Amino acid sequence: MVELIRIKSSEEISKVSKLAMEIMKEHYDPIVGSEVNDHMLKKFQSVEGITAEMEDGAEYYFVNADGEHVGFVAVQPKEDYLYLSKFYLAKRHRGKGYAKDMMAFVKDRAKSCNLDSIMLNVNADNAATVETYRHFKFEIVEEIWREVGEGYRVHDYVMQYKSI
Repeated sequence: MVELIRIKSSEEISKVSKLAMEIMKEHYDPIVGSEVNDHMLKKFQSVEGITAEMEDGAEYYFVNADGEHVGFVAVQPKEDYLYLSKFYLAKRHRGKGYAKDMMAFVKDRAKSCNLDSIMLNVNADNAATVETYRHFKFEIVEEIWREVGEGYRVHDYVMQYKSI
């Protein structure tokens, strides 16, 4: 079982940024290449990127288990759905059932916002993660190419979970 703890302080933002760098370098370099991944980490997972996202309404949470931060989740309530922005677990902690607890938290958060849908973007080449979301009953509703700055583009699926 995991505990999710809301991130609020600048010290906590620094810690989640460091954790994001560790998890995402290992996971995404082989998928999108280190150059694109480094750009996205700087833009979205730096202290500045996370702070800007939080100022725009995103909620970040540490995932704690085994006495340490093992991952993080970020969600943002929108008008008609909850946007699942981040859902990351350190590699050494995968396969322990933590993702199930994390997703239960996300679904509960959607319910508490009176939202019956969760939306997310996932890299289309990230087959294992796409299958994880399918396991949690998400469906691909759109395939897109999106600009992430400095001429970089990523190929994503937009996935949706309905009926919270």
